[in-house]
Amino acid sequence: SFGDGIIAWYENMSGTAIDDENVISFKQRLINYPNPFNPSTTISFQLAETSPVELVIYNMKGQKVKTLVNEVLTAGEHSIIWDGRDFYGNRVGSGIYFYKLKTGENSIVRKMILLR
Repeated sequence: SFGDGIIAWYENMSGTAIDDENVISFKQRLINYPNPFNPSTTISFQLAETSPVELVIYNMKGQKVKTLVNEVLTAGEHSIIWDGRDFYGNRVGSGIYFYKLKTGENSIVRKMILLR
């Protein structure tokens, strides 16, 4: 579960070196732009190999806001646009959000800011 410890967990993940070269390359290529954003942002990442991928947006409380991807993607560059809306199509408020990219056993979290 993403849970209440999201900030401590995020800070630990962003400062932890990972031994697997593919993961390091992958980690360095996970970005969103623009950041801060309004009304939308593009999340870009690179996969070293074809893999099941889950890309989820969370709020500061660790609550799932929206799943952007939950499928197998091929190796290479991928870009997904988040329009600042939740599961129900409602615009979310200004604030800090986290996006978590999971591939197989690896997961990475990044922070982004929505300014309305």
